[in-house]
Amino acid sequence: MKLEEKASQIPNPVLSTRYVTRDEASELEANLSFPIELGGKRGSRRGHANATKLNALALQEVTKSDIKIETVTNLFRLRQLTNEKAVVHESLNAFDKVIGQLKKLPRLSAQQEVSLSLFEIALEEARINESEIFEEERKIEHYFHISTGHSLSEIQAFLPKPKKIWPSVRSVDSKEPSPEIKTLKSLTQLAHQELEIQKSNAWPDIKLGPSLAIEKEGGTNNKMYGLNLQIPLSIFQVNGGGKSFAKSELLRAKKNEQFAKDEEKHERFEQSKVYESAVSILNRTMKQKVVDKKHKRIEKLYLRGVVSSSVFLESIRQKLSYLKSRNRRELTAVKALWNIYKYDGLIFKEQI
Repeated sequence: MKLEEKASQIPNPVLSTRYVTRDEASELEANLSFPIELGGKRGSRRGHANATKLNALALQEVTKSDIKIETVTNLFRLRQLTNEKAVVHESLNAFDKVIGQLKKLPRLSAQQEVSLSLFEIALEEARINESEIFEEERKIEHYFHISTGHSLSEIQAFLPKPKKIWPSVRSVDSKEPSPEIKTLKSLTQLAHQELEIQKSNAWPDIKLGPSLAIEKEGGTNNKMYGLNLQIPLSIFQVNGGGKSFAKSELLRAKKNEQFAKDEEKHERFEQSKVYESAVSILNRTMKQKVVDKKHKRIEKLYLRGVVSSSVFLESIRQKLSYLKSRNRRELTAVKALWNIYKYDGLIFKEQI
């Protein structure tokens, strides 16, 4: 049964009887009483039920918004891991190639022995990086398998491409509040409806209905008809305690809502600064294609013997390190952007 239907239910009537007898005399009395709720009790219950429903929907939106941000972040991270894995594989192939060339030499100089040791250490480090990437991929795969039922191979086609133009995050006058503010608004409405219930409880509920009395004495039967009425008298209290507590809860809910609005406004400002800083770095630094081109140039120079092995080794490490640093900035920008969408109430309207 829905909450609104339950709140709208009419109380059942009450049947009461009394029968007494002595010798040849007896008396039977029957009363059928219909409760009549005063003070708008049924309407306040319906309002409370509706507020409870809105609160449940708002909490659902909070969960959905968190899941969407996590899903978007994981999609971007999965694409990044694909690129990082390719760079690690290139590094492994380069190290294997150089180590193989050095081991084929009949005799190694001191510098070549040091280079061989450095490349072997770098090879082990690359294998560790490969293992870490594999572990993170499995973690993301588990997330998508649980949330969508799809494997990584099925998701690959939907991975977002690197953004060439990042959207502006200037303040917008959105009519839609964030999911968190919606939740607090629903709690304020819930507290207001609770106050209405307490106010309605200050009114008594009367019971009204027909009455029947039958008296027998000897061979005489007397039947009497009438009405019965019960009215509670509000002499000692009118639910003052319940109303005072409900008012304090309503005041607390309003303050929490206003505090959350102020906090979100400040947090949006901070997230916009983080986003703009990350986007600025991404726009000013070299793209991965440029880094790949420069690295290939260094590799050719090394194979020709123009640059030392330490320079070539450092270029390989810098390539992966630069990619990871750039990926971290991209994820920071993505998280900040979608947090801003959430604060602006646009998280369910925006697309990747």
